[in-house]
Amino acid sequence: MNLEEARGLLQEFVKSEKIRLHCRAVEVIAAALAKELNEDEEKWAIAGLLHDMDCDLEPDVKQQARKAVEILKERTDCGEEVCHAILAHNESNTGVMRESRLDFALSAADNVSGLIFAYGLMKKTLDGMKVKGLKKKLKDKSFSASVRRDLILDIEKAGMELDKFLETAIGAMQGISGEIGL
Repeated sequence: MNLEEARGLLQEFVKSEKIRLHCRAVEVIAAALAKELNEDEEKWAIAGLLHDMDCDLEPDVKQQARKAVEILKERTDCGEEVCHAILAHNESNTGVMRESRLDFALSAADNVSGLIFAYGLMKKTLDGMKVKGLKKKLKDKSFSASVRRDLILDIEKAGMELDKFLETAIGAMQGISGEIGL
């Protein structure tokens, strides 16, 4: 499967514009991380783009990711690594543990996208966002309280330092700021 095919699946299965924008943000962060870590950018982008593709189909968060992987296995050749990462990004509900660089990167990208978006909404822009300011928001557990800080901090298990991760994620989202309304 290539990225264009993945975009077709996202359009087919995700009707919520909010979820589509979130998936797009995770896609660009995952691709940027892959580039920094010398990994397969397209594979990581696909995992990021499709990680929540079943949210509209499966409202029960405890079941999410399973339906996405079921669809991917039936309809694509995206590979076991992508399917595992999608299941592992919801490990507290699927029981599939994060093990690979992609697993840790996808979970971190998923969560940091929400933190960056919330901070961008507060600032009314992503322009000029700095790592130092985002780190303050990361430490403030009342800010964007649903963001899993532990999963963001686990980026080090993918082989990247936190500051570099935040810088990479901010830059990736700034690249699509107009697309996501910031």
